[in-house]
Amino acid sequence: MGIEAPEGYESWTAEQKSHWLWTSLIQSTAHRPTSLPGLVLPFRTAPLTELGIVLRPHQLDKALTRQSDLMEPGRPKVIHAKGSVALVNFEPDSASKFTGLLAPSPEGGAIGLIRMSLVAKVFRDAAYTPALSLKLLIDAKPSADVLAMNHTVGQGRDFNLFSNTMTNDLTHTHEELRTAQRLMSVLFRRVSRSPRRMVTTHLAAQTQDGSAVVTPVAPDRLVFTPTPEAKAVFDGKAGVDFRLVLADLDPGTVLYTVSGVTGSEVEPVGTVSTSTRFVASEGGDRLFFQHVHDPADRKLRS
Repeated sequence: MGIEAPEGYESWTAEQKSHWLWTSLIQSTAHRPTSLPGLVLPFRTAPLTELGIVLRPHQLDKALTRQSDLMEPGRPKVIHAKGSVALVNFEPDSASKFTGLLAPSPEGGAIGLIRMSLVAKVFRDAAYTPALSLKLLIDAKPSADVLAMNHTVGQGRDFNLFSNTMTNDLTHTHEELRTAQRLMSVLFRRVSRSPRRMVTTHLAAQTQDGSAVVTPVAPDRLVFTPTPEAKAVFDGKAGVDFRLVLADLDPGTVLYTVSGVTGSEVEPVGTVSTSTRFVASEGGDRLFFQHVHDPADRKLRS
């Protein structure tokens, strides 16, 4: 758990960061398909350290405020501990009405990584709960991260990670939380007034070359709709580790079409497509994705 970026990494271009992340972090630590580390339950790998993270507000707050592509050395992932990563291209839609990374080309668009994971190992009658983490790389600046889920409770025994849409804002949906989800919500309410809502303003406020947008226009939330091609990879794969299934997706596969929702309006934003195969690796499981909240929702101040 001590992987660190090279000196000067933060000042690199998006292309340079992408190359290092893929070749030196992910491919160099890739797991063999026959020896994938087992999926884990929270508080089983490093229970005292994990409890220290969720019980101490200043530690939990780092999920909202820390800007880095890698996990803090020595800090375990409490949830989403094991996943699989691919390099991706975010291609903006020519009809997008938003700015920054979400704007039509040539201003908008970005390269980056997507990490697919389950919240935790499926245990007893627990549901499959998939999530995606998207990291859009910016020249000489921190990455623009997006985390999205369909349902904090999960999708029952549906094993297909691409069965449902994903969104970065679950505030007004799925109130039937189970005990574990209610507990996490209570814990996160110590650091955020709206723990289930993440914003898109950072995506609209900058372009991949790091330029600031004078008048950003952002949607309230994003919706990621899986494509038939992505869904099909799970056909006939019930019971197979999702990391092995994802590895069958060809580079160039469009995983999601992305829409922006503002009030009752739904606008096209773009697509997310792979530029490599998915790889499960030690380095990929050390990627950090910021939970970007509205600063006004934060309860702690630096």
